[in-house]
Amino acid sequence: MRFEEFDARLSRLLVTMPGGTIANLTDGMIAWWNGTRTIYAWIGKGDDGRHSGMHARELDLADDWGQFHDWLAAWINEPRFNARPGADGHVR
Repeated sequence: MRFEEFDARLSRLLVTMPGGTIANLTDGMIAWWNGTRTIYAWIGKGDDGRHSGMHARELDLADDWGQFHDWLAAWINEPRFNARPGADGHVR
């Protein structure tokens, strides 16, 4: 599976879900629909010492596709989602 196919399939799924729905791609990677496109991000604790809780840092999954291909090609057949209202406001 190429990244473009994965992205299109995931985007179709996310568009049909309520706002704030997050795709849990890996333990540290999520994705969501921002109204225009699917945003991919790493999640983790703030690294500047001023933030608490979880934060997301946008990534270009197309650039890293080779590293995650096998995992995400399997994930798309059994996707996992959860709700995080306002998720698009957490990208730094």
